[in-house]
Amino acid sequence: MACELDLVLTCSRRRKQLNMISSSLMIPTCFLLISASRLVASGDAATDQKLFFVFGDSYADTGNLPKSGPYVGSSWLYPYGITWPHYPDGRFCDGKFQTDFFAELLGIPTPPPYLYLTGQSIAHGVNFATAGSGVTYALGPNPLGTQVDNLELFLRTDPYSKVALANSISLVAVDGNDYTTFNGNISNTEEYLVYINRIVAGISFNLQRLYNIGLRDVMVSNLPPPGCSPLYSQKYNYTMCDTSVDSIAQIHNGLLLSAVEKINAQNPGARFIILDQYAAFVQIYTQAKAAGMSKIGFSDGLVPCCQGLGNNSCADTDPATGKPLYTVCKRREKALFWDREHPTMAAWEYIVNLYATKPGFLLLADAPTLLQWWQNDAAIQEPVASPMPQPDKSLAAGEFQQAVDAILPHSVNYSESLGLVESVDVAALLGQYPAGAVTVFLPNNGAYYNTYVPVIDAIFSYDLVNEVALYHVVGSFLDYNTLLLSHPSSLTTTSGLQLPVTIQGNEIFVGQGDASAQIQASAAKIVQPNLYVVPGEIAVHGIDNILFPPGLRF
Repeated sequence: MACELDLVLTCSRRRKQLNMISSSLMIPTCFLLISASRLVASGDAATDQKLFFVFGDSYADTGNLPKSGPYVGSSWLYPYGITWPHYPDGRFCDGKFQTDFFAELLGIPTPPPYLYLTGQSIAHGVNFATAGSGVTYALGPNPLGTQVDNLELFLRTDPYSKVALANSISLVAVDGNDYTTFNGNISNTEEYLVYINRIVAGISFNLQRLYNIGLRDVMVSNLPPPGCSPLYSQKYNYTMCDTSVDSIAQIHNGLLLSAVEKINAQNPGARFIILDQYAAFVQIYTQAKAAGMSKIGFSDGLVPCCQGLGNNSCADTDPATGKPLYTVCKRREKALFWDREHPTMAAWEYIVNLYATKPGFLLLADAPTLLQWWQNDAAIQEPVASPMPQPDKSLAAGEFQQAVDAILPHSVNYSESLGLVESVDVAALLGQYPAGAVTVFLPNNGAYYNTYVPVIDAIFSYDLVNEVALYHVVGSFLDYNTLLLSHPSSLTTTSGLQLPVTIQGNEIFVGQGDASAQIQASAAKIVQPNLYVVPGEIAVHGIDNILFPPGLRF
């Protein structure tokens, strides 16, 4: 892996094979969402039911990567799992990690991974986390929005009561995959701040979705300081952290705190808090510097326990002989880091204990420790939040926002586009059409999967979001029947550009390939006509490709 170790984002990552995920994460990355029943003594059986739902990446995934085949996850390879359960079990750790320790605090078994539910009990929840994921497509596997989609689909079978879902606790932790895969210019401060805001907006959007699903108590874990991971401390022979790469975490954490406060203010009964992962890691590093790691048990300091030989990584073997191309320390309980990115089982136990029993590691909570916060929930009366302002339906932006609000709860296949809408200023975007009817061509999730990841990143990096978005909006009302009957050859978009239209029988295609563009755009088929319609005012049609304006250049 050819990456500069002194910059947090010098590598512009492309999609990686899943069996390389553990070696390609530059920052220990987890976007973790845990949902668990409240620790409240009650005679109500529905209230006593303990549910634990997990979303995220390699800090939360207990086995959602393939176990075999060409894309086997390295978490299924030895020596992962060597401490517990003494064989590889899908965790990027030598043993148990925070998912398991939270389950133990709740007194329940760790929920099974969503990918392998056959024959498993779902009595206490499901783990949807996938290593390598992020808010964006990051390293390729299911992004956060898709994981929440999977939860919504899973819940359509009504496996749990609404009371059981309402009596749940949620945890969200974001730790860097989205930043390590950023393809823009990191020296451009304004551009990078736009990207950080986009990531936090994506987190906030999915937090809101979880609230809409019925979850109420949410623990949101912020970013840890990346410079102390072995990937960066290696340049100092693991003797000190590289503080030059910590600014991203600090900016992200500040924006995240504001976003969580806003969710609490706008949603009745929401009790969203911050698990201060940054402070938890700093606590370990500070003690190490002041008194030595041995004082808190981690005498190996920042040195990773499992180290690849040469350019190899933990779990790599010689393809010809099967000989290990890594070494493993003898006293794993003394190591803080298991590999170059992930803490050991001992470290995770220490960190979760800080959250659970030590004051100073929770923000926005009504109690000093996690255990007390869980217990306090029994006495909390659901507050009445101020009503959210209703969109002005006399304006095009108001019509569109109303459409988003209507589509969101029922159309999980459009979560990527709807999440993007939540991160932009719709009123400003459609401000030049104050009273005009609009037609919107809304890409489904498959449209994003089918688009090369660096293209999507470049749209944000070069501030082309508005230009692309406006090419999906036409300044007139056109439901599907109107399109078929009028048979237009093109439509004028709100950006002033012409959008080609092709009609074949009862099928309609919009857009076309453009050889002059730096990307070869494809025509998009209307796959879900009249997704949302208010006659004479707005029509939204689902399409299977992203529309790129003619001649778009990066």
